Amino acid sequence: MLRTLGIIIVICITCMSLMATQFSDFQAKATAVQDDPDALKSLIQEYLYRAQNLEDHRTLQNYWHYADSTACMAHYQRLAREYPNDPEYAYLAIRLVPNNEDEAMQLIAKYPRFYWGYRILALGFIQKVTDEEFVGSEAFTQYSTLVDTGYKEFPEDDYMRLAQAYRFHAISDPGRAHGYLAQIKDTGIIQTHYQFFRDVAVQAKRTEAFLNMTKQLIDSNVVAGELTKEEADYYLTVTTLDLIAELEGIAGLRKYISENPQLTANGESLTYLADKFLEYDDSKQAMVYIEQAIDMGEVNYPELNNSQTYQKLSDNPQWKELLARAKAIWEADAKSRAEKLLATQTAKPASDWELKDINGNLHKLSDMRDYVVILDFWAQWCSPCKMVMPNLSDWVVNDMPRGVKVFSVNVMENDYDKAKAYFRDQKFAMTYLEGNQDVANAYGVRGIPHILIIDRQGNIAWEQVGFSYDLEEKISIWVEHLSR
Repeated sequence: MLRTLGIIIVICITCMSLMATQFSDFQAKATAVQDDPDALKSLIQEYLYRAQNLEDHRTLQNYWHYADSTACMAHYQRLAREYPNDPEYAYLAIRLVPNNEDEAMQLIAKYPRFYWGYRILALGFIQKVTDEEFVGSEAFTQYSTLVDTGYKEFPEDDYMRLAQAYRFHAISDPGRAHGYLAQIKDTGIIQTHYQFFRDVAVQAKRTEAFLNMTKQLIDSNVVAGELTKEEADYYLTVTTLDLIAELEGIAGLRKYISENPQLTANGESLTYLADKFLEYDDSKQAMVYIEQAIDMGEVNYPELNNSQTYQKLSDNPQWKELLARAKAIWEADAKSRAEKLLATQTAKPASDWELKDINGNLHKLSDMRDYVVILDFWAQWCSPCKMVMPNLSDWVVNDMPRGVKVFSVNVMENDYDKAKAYFRDQKFAMTYLEGNQDVANAYGVRGIPHILIIDRQGNIAWEQVGFSYDLEEKISIWVEHLSR
């Protein structure tokens, strides 16, 4: 008897383990087919009855609501009716309903210790509390009472802390708002509400917790491989200096720099400090930092000569001398700069594409063998892209030799008509191409602007992500090299 019971228990445990395992790969599979609605719906039906807990159902809902919101809502509303005393099904039935705060209040009234009712209410409260009319209403008092109850029930939950912070910020108590924010550990919340965290820190004149959160957020990006250690250090430094400047002005900034002399040993920090002192109209100190940045090779002549930041110095005799010195250094380094640039040459086969230009004519990469092809991936909402394009257009008009084709490939766009209108209005000399996500993926475009050069054999020889003031020179070096 005992042996039989033991076998039954083992079988039950094994079955539970198998069911958990069967659902664990759903998200990966759903992500892989999320752009194919029919495949996603089929996958959801396959996994529909494998969900074993609330988190499984939440994951399933996220994809199902995207693929077929009507079927998703009908399914969970039916389950809520079939199990009227189960708070989890009641929650899932209202979770994705727009403006669901009233339903959340009913859920809280019926299950006053059920977390997810408070979670819905907290998120709705955070959205409403930015409205001044709401803050002065009876509804604000009602919501505040329930938010406070939710916090008392779940004092360790970061969403409850966040709602409390918004509540006290709304009634002009930044000290208490800051106290709640200082306890939050969830990097997703910190990232989503980062500006709010910063505003409260400034109003409360308490920056230590905010800087700790910033470091936590930056460190998570380093672990994820999205930032290098050097980039992380720089972002933290800039955030610190920005806060000090906003709270204490130029005097506080000078004091902090004197207490942290290592700041002036870093080239990126020097250029930031130069820009900051220019904001405060201290051109003398700004030029000291610029000169040090030139010596460290952190800032170059094209940037100093063309950046709008330094235009206010154009009439200063000392600035003219500094600019002439930067130009001499730049010109003397031309040969070495070209050698270093060409040493980065790659030979990755460029994926073929067939895309329409602004007039609907088709262009195909495989038809352009024996040409050097330059692609500039951009979007009309992207400010750095709009810095690249005039320079690239000037290069096409003034410096482009024969045997070269230059295309501006519009990707990651939210309004293609607006992009075409912008391109026409600016009268750019490049050829506009309407891109898509497939071509962006094929070329590994994750951020824009993304410029690359394809040689006459159809290989990617060089690419750059982001804007640089020496882009025209780089392109000229590559075109000359590839045209030989």
